[in-house]
This record gives sequence, structure tokens and C-alpha cells, in this order.
Amino acid sequence: MTMDTLHHATPEFREYLEGEVVRGFRRERTAQQLRRLAVVVASLAVGATAGLAPAQIRQGAQRDSLLQSAKADMALAATRLELARAQHADASNKVKVGLLGTSSLSGAEAELRTMEAAAMRARLNVQEIEATAIPPRDDMNAPLVGARDFVSERIQLDLAVAQGRLTATEEALAEADRRLRVGAGSELARLDAELDVARERAALGVAAERWKLRKESVERETPAEQLASRLQHQQLRLDAMVGETAVRVARQRLELILKQRAVGVAGEVEELKARLQLKERELELASIARRLKQ
Repeated sequence: MTMDTLHHATPEFREYLEGEVVRGFRRERTAQQLRRLAVVVASLAVGATAGLAPAQIRQGAQRDSLLQSAKADMALAATRLELARAQHADASNKVKVGLLGTSSLSGAEAELRTMEAAAMRARLNVQEIEATAIPPRDDMNAPLVGARDFVSERIQLDLAVAQGRLTATEEALAEADRRLRVGAGSELARLDAELDVARERAALGVAAERWKLRKESVERETPAEQLASRLQHQQLRLDAMVGETAVRVARQRLELILKQRAVGVAGEVEELKARLQLKERELELASIARRLKQ
């Protein structure tokens, strides 16, 4: 080796040096890319967190608003329940001393049961909002909340109320019949009581149909459109039954008014009102019949 060879790089050394330069460049470029990627990931994380926080805030605000309204309804229902209890106690005392008939007590008891159901429904609404943070749902295909079926619980309340009101109207009809037989009541009052019974029977039938359809929805997942169609058809069918009773009662009322007018007990105004009522009932029944055929 001479002095010249000490001052000139060999080919092997140049290749090694070039390799080191290339590898260093690549390491630097990779490090820069990783730093850029870290910045992007951090930015995305911050953005996602920032987007999630307002959503959580909005959901919490909605839940608080719904709860506030539902709890106000619950307080109002509790007040109405206390009033119904007082009225029931008053009616019970008056029946005991003969100031009211037993049908009055039945009516007060039905109203008490209605207010009890309303208070329980208001409580169920609060519980459902607390569990879901959305308004309570009563549609036939509403999902369960955990393992709890709030829809069925509310329908059960409706069934109990409908049964109670039907019992009260049946007792009122029986009392109207008794009073009529002994000459202490009127045929018009008995006709009104008969129509009330028909209406409450229809209300109970609708509640029973809703119970059946809800059970089917949970067990078989029947499409909502089918459930709604079947419920509407049952509603119309029961409305038709009430309509037929209403027409018959209105016709009997008119016949009674005509007899009373013949002996001077009723006047022209009463006859006109009875004829108008009969016509209205006939039109309502015809409308229901058309809808049933569609």
C-alpha cells in the first residue's frame, strides 16, 4: 500500500458508504412518516372525542327533559288519584245511608280504578325513560327494554280499567231496569245505559285485541303492518257493533218521543232532536260499514 492508495477510497468502501447513506435516508423518511401518522391519529382521536361529548350531552339533556315532563304527569296523576279516593269514600257513605244507589258506588269505584291505572301508567313511563332516554313506546312492535315489556304492562292496565268500567255500566243498566219496573225510572235512562254497556264492551274488546297482538309480536315478530291492519279491522268491527246498538237505541228513543208527543208530554223540539240523532247514528254506521268493506 502506497501513500496514493491511502488517500483514495476503494470501490468496496464507496459501496459501503453509499449503502449507509441510503439506509440513513430511509430511516429518516420512515421516522417522519411515523410522526405524521401519529399526528393524524391523535387528531382523529381528539375529533372523535369532541364529537362524542356533544352527543352525550344532548342525550342527557333529552333524558332530563323527558323525565321532568313524565314526573310532572306522575304528580298530576297522583293528585287525581287522591280526588278519586275521596269521591269513592263519599259515594260509599251516601250509599250506606240510602242517598245514592249502588250503581253510583260502582261508577265511583270504576273511576277510582281508572285513576289508579293512570298513576301506574305514569310511573311506568318514568321507569322506561330512565332505562332508554327516549319517549315511552306503545306500538305493538316496540322492542323489549332489557327483559321488561312495558307495552304489555300498560295494556294490562287498560284491560283492568276496561273491565271495571264495563262492570259499572252493566250494574247501572240493571239498576235502570229495576227503577223502570217499579215506576221510578224512565225508558230514556234505560236506553242510555244500554248504549253505555255496548261502548264499554267494545273498549274491552279493543284492549283484549291489543294484548293478543302484542303477545304475537313478541313471540313471532309479526310485521308491524300486519299488526296495525288487524287491530284497525277489529276496531272497526267493534265500532260497527256499537253503531248497530246506537241506531237501535236512537230509533227506540224516537218512537218513545212520538208516543209522548201524542199525549202532550213531549214537544216538537224533542221530536226533531230525536230524528236528528237517529239520522246521525245511521250515517255513522254506514260510514263504518264502508270502511269495513275496503
